[in-house]
Amino acid sequence: MTAIKTYPISHFSSLTAADLERVWHWRNQSEIRRNMHNDAPISWQEHLSWFEKLHSDESRQVFVFKQNDRPIGVLNFSQRSKGELEWGCYLGETDVWPGSGLLLEIAALDYAAAQCGQLSLYAEVLSFNQSVVRMHEFFGYQPLPDRPGQMRNDEPYVVNVFRYELDEWRKNRTRVLARLPKQICAAADLIQFI
Repeated sequence: MTAIKTYPISHFSSLTAADLERVWHWRNQSEIRRNMHNDAPISWQEHLSWFEKLHSDESRQVFVFKQNDRPIGVLNFSQRSKGELEWGCYLGETDVWPGSGLLLEIAALDYAAAQCGQLSLYAEVLSFNQSVVRMHEFFGYQPLPDRPGQMRNDEPYVVNVFRYELDEWRKNRTRVLARLPKQICAAADLIQFI
């Protein structure tokens, strides 16, 4: 008897006060902080201030990433300039469905492409975060000139900058997804923003 393959239902819902403690713990994980521009631990008060500012800033949107109703990460957007969204993400849990990082990438591009008036998606990646640099390259982001970085663990780094023209994503989505494992494509069909 052949087993029926199941794929996670990935949905993204706006960050609420009920999510605050979990997201604060995620943001303070060393694995997450080390890939952020600011890698200092975040106090509870700083986290609450961030949440308050977020609610008064219509140019920003933060989603909690849930798989089969289990919170596992964050996807965020900010209006960088007219027609351009900047995005970032992280997985706060480690025991997640394989390919969850790819689903975040697909969700970010799909969300941005569905927003009226958005022309491009912008991303910054610290140069030592090579898995994300390679993922952006695989998906077809265009590299922009690097920005100066700083020092992290006594090593210099730069900020790799990328842009994806959303018309290109609309044209290339099927082709890009066809290069991914079939289970990722099947799971991508179950992504929802609610």
